[in-house]
Formats: sequence, structure tokens, C-alpha cells
Amino acid sequence: MANRGTLVAFFSHSGENYKVGTIEKGNGRIAASIISALLQVPEYEICTVSGYPDDYDECSRIAKQERDENLRPQLRFPFPDMADINSMILVYPNWWGDLPMAVYTLLDSIETDGLKIYPVCTHEESGLGMTERMLMQSYPGASVMKGFAIRGTLIQQDEEEARRQIKSYLEKSGFAIVG
Repeated sequence: MANRGTLVAFFSHSGENYKVGTIEKGNGRIAASIISALLQVPEYEICTVSGYPDDYDECSRIAKQERDENLRPQLRFPFPDMADINSMILVYPNWWGDLPMAVYTLLDSIETDGLKIYPVCTHEESGLGMTERMLMQSYPGASVMKGFAIRGTLIQQDEEEARRQIKSYLEKSGFAIVG
């Protein structure tokens, strides 16, 4: 397999999203599905035990509180064996300019030294925010590669264009498109 050793790990939120409206399938889930189909690699969903409210304002309040208190919410699913994984495409929303704290829970629980992390951030107006810098500071043994930011409205309203942009990013990052 051309992309052997690669895993797509994603955090996604459905329900009410900023500028997107109420959605059944989160932006990160859709982006991760596109990536795993293009590369023919497995996915892992970063999902907390307690979950997050569908209501945008309430979810945003909780996300900000978790960030301000540097919390690490417990994950629902055990993480897959990382023995053969050397590259992780990390898909997440920009929450308060940072990664959702559940993503930190995941990364804190695995060996990141030597891991190549490819950040893929869904957003509406903030792009990658501070996420690349936060990844570099928090996991200095990892190689944080050039990230990619994609608007949630694009993912929800024009999945084919989103696929084209994601495919371009993956090709520029050196991945073999097989799907």
C-alpha cells in the first residue's frame, strides 16, 4: 500500500455549527472520510465520553472552558495500536483558535516522537488559528507538517470542491492518491 503507516484521526461536531447551520454529519467527519477514501487508509474518531451539546453557544462555552482550564476530556474509544503508524492526518475544527481539548487527550496518550502530523483544520473565518504552533509546542518530538485549512461551509455545500482541495493538499504533502 502506497500510504502504509498512515492514519486519519478526526474530531468532528454535528448539530449547530457557526455559519453552517444545523448539520447531521460534522465537517471533520466528512473531510476525514474524503481523506481516507483518497488514500485508502484507516480512520479513528476522537470522541469524548460526555460528548458536546448540539447547541452552538453551549458547545462553544464548554469548549472555551475546557481550553481555559487545560482539561483533557476522557475519550470514548480506545486508540488503535500505533506500532506501524508513522504519519497521522489530524482533522479537527478550530475551537477558540486552538485544537479541541479532546485532540490533546489523544495526542497525550500516544507516542508522538518521530510521528509526522499533517493538520487539517475545519473553520469558518479563523483558518488554522494557532493550531500548528500549539502542536509544535506541545509535541516537540513530532514533525508537524504544513497544515491545511478548509471552510465548513464549503464541505457542507460543495463536497466535490472540498474533495478537490483536499486532494491537492494531500498530493502536495507527498501522499499517493489511490481512491
